[in-house]
Amino acid sequence: MANVKMGFEGLLYYGTAGSTAATLLTNCQDIKFDLDVERGNTTVRGTSTSPPVKTSSVTALVVGVEWTMINDITDTALAALKAAVGAGAGVALRGKDYTSGKGPDADFTLKMSNPCPLEGEQALTFTAEPCRDYGRSPSAYV
Repeated sequence: MANVKMGFEGLLYYGTAGSTAATLLTNCQDIKFDLDVERGNTTVRGTSTSPPVKTSSVTALVVGVEWTMINDITDTALAALKAAVGAGAGVALRGKDYTSGKGPDADFTLKMSNPCPLEGEQALTFTAEPCRDYGRSPSAYV
């Protein structure tokens, strides 16, 4: 079925914060795009004859990106991402669920986890949270 998209079709690009990411990260294993909402409570007591039904309204979109990369010391993109984490600097990320699909587009700050299992490869996990420090407004799902 050509209409059903598979996980390997997901794409993640990185670049310099402040510009749209254009360099494809090819050394990725799993990629995850998160889109959630925060809500504010709008519940009112009403007539006080029965417990109110809790209601809420959306107050913010919550966007995140998480991916893993094999610790390949020749990968210049991986080196750049590790350097950004170490400096607390932002990077541009652009995700797509497939080639012409949708995903987040923003500048992000990164967190990195580097597990070193006794049996298996080192696969670094990056977690990204949007920031506005570099002059671009984040887009949740474009």
